Amino acid sequence: MSKNLDPKYSPDDLPEITDPFAYMWRCFRKVFCYVFFGIGTFLIVAFCFPILHLIWRDKDTFKKNGRVFVAGILNFFVQTMRFVRISKYEISDIEAMRKLESCVIVANHPSLLDVIYTFAFVRNADCIIRAGLKSSPVSGIVKPLYIANDGDWDQMVADAKRSLDSGSNLIIFPEGTRTPRHGINPYKKGAARIALETGCNVQPLHIGGGDKYGLGKHDPFYKVHPTHSYLYRFTVLPQIKMDKYKGLSPTIAAKRLTDDMRELIDSVKD
Repeated sequence: MSKNLDPKYSPDDLPEITDPFAYMWRCFRKVFCYVFFGIGTFLIVAFCFPILHLIWRDKDTFKKNGRVFVAGILNFFVQTMRFVRISKYEISDIEAMRKLESCVIVANHPSLLDVIYTFAFVRNADCIIRAGLKSSPVSGIVKPLYIANDGDWDQMVADAKRSLDSGSNLIIFPEGTRTPRHGINPYKKGAARIALETGCNVQPLHIGGGDKYGLGKHDPFYKVHPTHSYLYRFTVLPQIKMDKYKGLSPTIAAKRLTDDMRELIDSVKD
């Protein structure tokens, strides 16, 4: 283990590589997926979005249809990863995910692909992006479609409410960063506060399926799990209704809702 690496991200408990050729082949396929995704992002920003802006001139129409378009593209990428056998997935109720409307979707965050998978299966999904992404290679996609957290809180909540009222679903990972290999991150109260202030129900989602080494925080991008491809198992959990928190002060309501989200997500042993 690197001397500078936090022990909670340590890969020291991984099994030994039993088939070096198969391992190198999986590493190659993973890097191929990175390159494929990067080229696809460039083509979408350079060619697809300018055409879509001409078709959907209204800003709100472009946002709504653009998110559906991105979901389709990400679904294609997910199927490509399954085709090259770098990852596969199982979903407890895919129709429920596709039919969601005006929900705040919260999930644990074990890997880099959580966002891609979730956006691929939830149609018209919105999210709150880090301000830094607006100057990243994917800025041409995220900037016109999603909510940035570079404004004040009230403006961000107003943007979230407008999106949710239009039928969009707001995806939030309450940990704020990827879950470490050992231990857990505390849940931030932002998702609960947005749900309470907008009055929208919370849809918890558990992402499991096994070790995601190579896609976690601080993992080398060119490495994969020593013995197997990635499996993603999505469990759609019961919705949390906002009626439960009526009459409580905002601070207490946000804490209880955050605790309820964590309890439901952690109840899945996978």
